[in-house]
This record gives sequence, structure tokens and C-alpha cells, in this order.
Amino acid sequence: MGREITPEEAGEARRLWADYYEATARAVEIMRSEGTSEAALPQIAAESAKASAAMARLKEIYGIQSSAAAPEGSNRRRNRFA
Repeated sequence: MGREITPEEAGEARRLWADYYEATARAVEIMRSEGTSEAALPQIAAESAKASAAMARLKEIYGIQSSAAAPEGSNRRRNRFA
């Protein structure tokens, strides 16, 4: 990963991974039970936002840049059509 983390950060990371997976599972369950109807979309979006927030914090803890912000020459995927 990007850097060594403290024991406190490790505990936070475990909770964030749980939050991420639980929110993702809830979003999938909503889609399975209610589909993607107009009424279900706000619930799906709310769960997706929770998962995204958890992932963003995890990236901060581990010192990981998003691929969009990765420096040139890094291992990020290249646009083969450019």
C-alpha cells in the first residue's frame, strides 16, 4: 500500500471496509428487491454515497491517489485511442 498506518488507522480502516461492503450490499439488495425504479433510486444513491465516502477515506489512510490524479508514467491505464 501507500504508507504504513497506525493501529488507530488500522481500526478505522477495518470499520470503513465494513461500511463500504455493507452499503454496497444494501444497494444491491435494493436493486434486487425494488429494481431501479424512480422510487428506489434515491435509496440506491444514498448507499452508493456511503460506500464512496468510505472508499475515499480508505484511500486517504493508505496514501493512495485516485487513478485520475496519478502522475504521468505511473501504472494507470492508458487511453489507447489517444
